[in-house]
Amino acid sequence: MHAESLWDGRTLTKGHQRIADYISKHMDDIVFMVEEDLAQACQVSISTVSRFWAVVGAKNLKEFKQRVKDEVLLSPSRKLQSAFEKVTDGTAAASHVMASADYLRQTAERLEQAGFEAAAGLLGTAGTVHIYGPGSAEGLAALMDFRLTRFGVPCRRLTRGGHELFDQLIHVRGEDAIVIFGFVSESPEMAVLLEFAKERGCRSLLITDLAVSGMLGQADVCLYTARGELWEFHSMVAPVAVIEALFAAVGKQREAQALHNGEELHRLRRQYRSVLPKNV
Repeated sequence: MHAESLWDGRTLTKGHQRIADYISKHMDDIVFMVEEDLAQACQVSISTVSRFWAVVGAKNLKEFKQRVKDEVLLSPSRKLQSAFEKVTDGTAAASHVMASADYLRQTAERLEQAGFEAAAGLLGTAGTVHIYGPGSAEGLAALMDFRLTRFGVPCRRLTRGGHELFDQLIHVRGEDAIVIFGFVSESPEMAVLLEFAKERGCRSLLITDLAVSGMLGQADVCLYTARGELWEFHSMVAPVAVIEALFAAVGKQREAQALHNGEELHRLRRQYRSVLPKNV
């Protein structure tokens, strides 16, 4: 049972979404926390935390903890996480590598096959894939552009923000797809893209590290990737693993085109290797 069932169908403010998102990822820990701990972890006020319980149908934190104990079984992932912590040898490098492994585990636990297949189908059949990856997700957008283009999937990166985004949206067609890397919180641009996709009649894929967000109900397909806590240096290991798996699935769907493009690429490299030698 997922923690999200504790507040399904409820309208949450931005602050309360942040609390719900944190609780979704730390169900084993919430029973040991007080409101001050939760406020600090979510970077919200204590009063925001206090109001949250009534919004989700509980009298207070104590009653909510009891609901957690009654409705949600303690996950074996807690024990696995402890095992990860014991494996580290105390050095910063080893600890960081094990943290990345934990992000992969968290992502795998939430990855549903039906959603993954829907995402691969969306990418593989789109007329053009329009990719929005702001900030740290810019590298993910570039990687997606590179891989899908090699398979013969036309791609365009949405690199502008603010009102300049509209100059790129006018080229989106109904048979296209919009991919959004939505990390940490929903931006005005993300909200516009999701609303625009519905208006234009094209499909949307949201790749996010949020377990609770208003964006989740707006996208046609959502894939979750763990990247760490709000206060941590966010890892891109899990997002890269998810999109690499998507590329493999899309390549399988478009196998004939992918193989043809591979052969043509090899031919061009041989023909022009004296003019444009491969550096790496």
